[in-house]
Amino acid sequence: MPAEAQSKLDGTTRGLGLLLVGMAGITTWDQWAIWSTKDDYTFGYLVPFFSAYVLRDRWEELRGLLTGERSEVAAPTPKAALHLVLTLAFASLALFGLGAAARAIFGTGIGPTLAISFGLTGSALAFAFLSVRGPQDSVATSTSRWQAVGLMLFPAGVWLISGPFLYLVDNQIKGELLTNVTEIVSGFLRANGHAIRVSGNTIVFPNGDAVGVAEACSGIRSLSACVFAGAFLGAIFLEGGFPGALLRRIALIGLAGLTALLLNIGRNTFLTFHALHHGSKSLDRDLAGLEHGQAGFSALGSVHDLAGNIAMVAALIILVSFVPLLNRLGRTRDNRPSA
Repeated sequence: MPAEAQSKLDGTTRGLGLLLVGMAGITTWDQWAIWSTKDDYTFGYLVPFFSAYVLRDRWEELRGLLTGERSEVAAPTPKAALHLVLTLAFASLALFGLGAAARAIFGTGIGPTLAISFGLTGSALAFAFLSVRGPQDSVATSTSRWQAVGLMLFPAGVWLISGPFLYLVDNQIKGELLTNVTEIVSGFLRANGHAIRVSGNTIVFPNGDAVGVAEACSGIRSLSACVFAGAFLGAIFLEGGFPGALLRRIALIGLAGLTALLLNIGRNTFLTFHALHHGSKSLDRDLAGLEHGQAGFSALGSVHDLAGNIAMVAALIILVSFVPLLNRLGRTRDNRPSA
């Protein structure tokens, strides 16, 4: 077969690619309702662009697998495995179709969003597995197919963070996070000799003033944003082959979640101590005590907003610093020639 023909995607692969683009458009339409109404999920607007960016960054390697240029000559994938993945592909398409129909008829909701998102992710990964070609149009090996799945993992899986995360994680742990943050912060106050009492999620100071650990302070906003940032940084900057790169990316996502939780506790502790010494109303003023609208009000915003912004910047810096550390993990030093 001519090399030019070998380097081109076949019609079926191109058709499946266009189908995925359309499915991603419908998924964007569905999740837009979450991004535009939930402050914790405004990062979702970046998901289509980041997904496309990562796919473009990996395209040459992925195209080589889809055309057979990068595939190895070895035993082909067992037919049973191909049939199983084919069944999963049809199931994912059916799930997506049901979700899209429910979304069009009944509007936004947990059912349509979960069905659409998991349908898109499942279809993309299954299509990648099935579309890989071997050299000279031979049957591809399982290794080549799994490499393609790995390349598609972030572009396909990131949609599960920007939508289903709300229903699968956010709604399940937000209340528990809120309670735990309140208990930890009040514990710090008691450890410093302050006789405070806790009423629900409100900390009452000895002078009768009080500060409430609001729902926005539960840490879910920073958690969802950090998980997304960790997934993106891992997809772009973490190195190594399978399974090393996958394990490093999972580790980075875990560290991102832990970082978000710890920084949120630190932020709430600072705000509570500030309210204790300056009054609860001081949180809505700037560090100089000026209220919003007054002349000279700080461009950095109120104490509350400033603490949140610092925590997010610190989280990003910490996540970036994790990347070179994880890249070194499990690797031996290069053998350098002696002088």
